[in-house]
Amino acid sequence: MPLSILRPSRLACYALVMLTVSLLTVPSVAHAEPRKNIVILLADDLGWGDVGYHGGSAQTPNIDRLAAEGVRLNRFYAYPACSPARAAMLTGRFPGRYGISGPVRPRDEGLPVGEQLLPEVFQKAGYQTSLIGKWHLGQLTNAEAHPIRRGFDQFYGFMDASVDYFQHTGLRGQIDWQRNERTISEDGYSTDLLADEAVRQINARNKRKPFCMVVSFNAPHTPFQAPEKLISKYRSRLDERAATYAAMVDSMDQGIGRILTAIDKQHLRDDTIVVFTSDNGAVRTGTNEPFRGQKREVYEGGIHVPCVIRAPGLLKAGTENEQLSAIHDLFLTLAEAAGVSTSSAKPLDGVSLWSQLVLGKAASRTIVIAENDHAIIRDDWKLIQFADGKTELYNLRSDPTEAKDLANSKTNVASQLLSKLAQYKVIVQTDSPVPTSDDGGHARHSVEADLQEGESLATATIIGDAKYGVLGDPRTESNGRGVRLLSGEDVDRNSTFAGEASLISTAVSPHHRWYRLYISGLAQDNFDVNQDDLYLKVEFFQRGGADSLDLLKERIYPQVLQERKDFFDKDTNESLGHSTWRTYAMDFRTPFAEIDTVKLSVGFASGKGEPKRSEFWVNSMDVEPIDTPQKYLAASPAIRDFPQPDTATLVALGGRWYFDPKGGQRTPPKQFDYTNADQLLYKTDRYEAPFAGNMSSWLRAGYLDFDGNPVEKDQHKPYAVVITFTDDHLVMRSRNLPNHPTATFPDRWRMLDGNPSYIKEQANTWYIPLEPKRDPNAFAMDEKNSNQALPMGAIGVATNGVIFFNSFDHIFETDAVWRLDRCCGHPSPQQQYHYHKYPVCVKTPWSDEGQAHSNVIGFAFDGFPVYGPYESKGLLAKDDTKNPLNDFNLHEDADRGPHYHVTPGEYPHIIGGYWGQLETMNRPGRR
Repeated sequence: MPLSILRPSRLACYALVMLTVSLLTVPSVAHAEPRKNIVILLADDLGWGDVGYHGGSAQTPNIDRLAAEGVRLNRFYAYPACSPARAAMLTGRFPGRYGISGPVRPRDEGLPVGEQLLPEVFQKAGYQTSLIGKWHLGQLTNAEAHPIRRGFDQFYGFMDASVDYFQHTGLRGQIDWQRNERTISEDGYSTDLLADEAVRQINARNKRKPFCMVVSFNAPHTPFQAPEKLISKYRSRLDERAATYAAMVDSMDQGIGRILTAIDKQHLRDDTIVVFTSDNGAVRTGTNEPFRGQKREVYEGGIHVPCVIRAPGLLKAGTENEQLSAIHDLFLTLAEAAGVSTSSAKPLDGVSLWSQLVLGKAASRTIVIAENDHAIIRDDWKLIQFADGKTELYNLRSDPTEAKDLANSKTNVASQLLSKLAQYKVIVQTDSPVPTSDDGGHARHSVEADLQEGESLATATIIGDAKYGVLGDPRTESNGRGVRLLSGEDVDRNSTFAGEASLISTAVSPHHRWYRLYISGLAQDNFDVNQDDLYLKVEFFQRGGADSLDLLKERIYPQVLQERKDFFDKDTNESLGHSTWRTYAMDFRTPFAEIDTVKLSVGFASGKGEPKRSEFWVNSMDVEPIDTPQKYLAASPAIRDFPQPDTATLVALGGRWYFDPKGGQRTPPKQFDYTNADQLLYKTDRYEAPFAGNMSSWLRAGYLDFDGNPVEKDQHKPYAVVITFTDDHLVMRSRNLPNHPTATFPDRWRMLDGNPSYIKEQANTWYIPLEPKRDPNAFAMDEKNSNQALPMGAIGVATNGVIFFNSFDHIFETDAVWRLDRCCGHPSPQQQYHYHKYPVCVKTPWSDEGQAHSNVIGFAFDGFPVYGPYESKGLLAKDDTKNPLNDFNLHEDADRGPHYHVTPGEYPHIIGGYWGQLETMNRPGRR
């Protein structure tokens, strides 16, 4: 979700993490009586410009009245063809997930019976359900796939793509007109018959139950036919074909008018939510003006369709909404509006936009619409990828008619969207959950998410002694850009040392209350403040940032001081200093449900640093939703409080590994990657998700790609780490790309040791035994590893897929620490980036603040886990006298079994030898 800059008014408030008073909430109908009826009016091939309120040729007074009485969704998208749009509307899922990529033919499987449909959910909630009109979702001969066995109590209409409007025959001349599976012969114009059936059902309904009705008109789809009386109405100003088309639209509008009148006559107006839209854009006979393109294309004319939602008393009449939305959102949106609970065993692509409609605001999001070609739309930007691989890029705000292709001039934006689209295609192929939660999920996502780290801070509001720019000397290290807090430089010349950087985020919702603010920061050696006054701060606002409600502030300088002490290593290269990149975070609960905007800040006061190396660098700042911590009443929930799963639902994978289905299917996925890493749990004294946040990375400019070619532009690698399981092993496939800042390699300026090697993309596969075993013949390294207890090269792998080496760069040579960058790594002569000691920059999802036993950060190749440095709160494992580490850097406890600990600043740094039996598929066995 985007972090956009606002300038809200500020009021002095006191912070509260939790309130026990009653709170105002977004208006809801979940408990309203009577329950809301639902009527969906779906046109067939109706273009944006075909309705009267958009200047259409046909007279549509009833549709226009509906628009005047409801909310017009100005950025509503369908699909390029009939079947995908209808499937998406009924399932809330991208139709490509279940094999519908275009119009369904009679011989096609169509909509699988395993898909949960909107009418099934409403039917279970006590609704009368009916489909009137077009089905076109296949399986014509499969009785179990018929609409009345898919959640519709009643079906009246036709099954295939189109029928003759008067004869009701299909493409092969057979009658395709039925009521509840029984073919019937009726006289009349099909549009009139469908509208009359809707009126009949409304009048004959069970008045003790609400109803959900889908009226799926076939107008103005081919064949172009209409009553002569209506055609003659338009002949004076239109040619015969256009007059017929206008008459078809006019007839549908009249039918809609009769349906709305029936609702009014039954006194149901205030209790009925009415939706009007189209399944795709018009063919050439209709008009999609002012948009480019038509049906079967992903230009705006083919997919950007009119949409109106009328909900008297709930949505403000006569308003327009700019929320980016799609037909697959209707399922969850209407369910929330009606107070109908939903659950799905399969990933959903649609989201409920009810709160955005009620509040009249728009939230940032990304949608993908596709048939043969694909379109990905993120806020104002739209990228089209054609089936032949060609791409076009448009800014829809400045160029809604898609007249100017910006793909060659806005290459960074095009690259980002193309990367996101590629990820989404993989998600669809594997039917995996969507991780980019700008759509309401728990995965962090923002418009800037694909930018190089630090670039999203370019829009930050900076005050006082702070600057935005390049972090450090680019000849020495590659930290990118970010915010510099200057504790030793009086930038604003007010004789005090204080500064702050802030971003505004609308990534909060009244339906979710717990969040995490986190930054990636580095405190230079001489950065210093009095009174621990380096802080993270969240300010809460309502009404789009206009009204300040509260604030929350937490000092993080004690963590800086503790890490300076715990991780100090006198042998670190002095040209860089002893500073390290760390994650600093605070969890918070929005104190009021009305909060729709938060101001995120990192800042300092009472600075007293020396002029040199006295900066605190920040290269990322964001907020993400989190599950409610178990210790809900805690005043300041610890970052390590990973929400514990329901152990009864966990699926054992082998050893200490479990799959958490999180209420979904219990069959483990074929692979674990960045989309589901939080479902791969490891059992210690609690359950952890060691790979969450660590499975994607970047192939940076200046690196080498897998083929050895120099990389010119940063490339996102979402699948940098992929995990699968066999009966005996966790199998990790890794690109070996660091997911954090590094020094600049090759070291042409000889700022470190003149390392001539590049960081190169790898294709590593590592086998971690699920049941590691003790090696009775194990021996640890001596002082210089002259006994070769550990080999040269990889000895284990971190949770971000980057390998560990032992403490030495060469046999019998001095400790390798002085050669390393801030994150304790550098590339080998084989271009493999690797760590020689505690990789403090690995982005573990639950930051190690020394408040408890450290989390797992990797695995040695004997299968035993490597933990961070802490044994318990404030106690480093290397200093533990009750359960001391042995020469292997290993000890054992009841909860974790045998396990290694890294030892910052103390040899052997990671492990001192293999305590267990080495897995020979990773390396040859010890000689």
